Amino acid sequence: MGQQPAELRPHASARHFLGAELRCWRQQRGLSLARLAALVYVSPDLLGKIEKAERVASLDVMTRCDQVLETGGALARLRRFVDRQTARPSRADASATEPIRIRVVTEIVAVGSVGLETAPPMTSDDGARLYLLPGEQDR
Repeated sequence: MGQQPAELRPHASARHFLGAELRCWRQQRGLSLARLAALVYVSPDLLGKIEKAERVASLDVMTRCDQVLETGGALARLRRFVDRQTARPSRADASATEPIRIRVVTEIVAVGSVGLETAPPMTSDDGARLYLLPGEQDR
């Protein structure tokens, strides 16, 4: 009888998510760590550490796991995601005082086949151009 599996925290990081996905796929296919490890030519200890996010999986190992588990390449894609997440600093590492600047510019333009040339554009308080559709001058 095997030992109780460690509880995973898939939302802690990209590595944790990859490990949780590996375990999920392995369990769905009914494979033990030892059996999957034998099929992908690595040690069960290594796969266990990858599942617990204690080791970084190589792309080669994840590709072989994809093939054996028939995931359609999901694990290799997640492995590439892990690389991207560790290559750049996360937003949480940025200074809390650094403002996020977003500028939203809206322009409302009505589309019609006739009459727009007769209705002059109006400008709202925020500078957006407003057009009246034909027949709306009465409103």
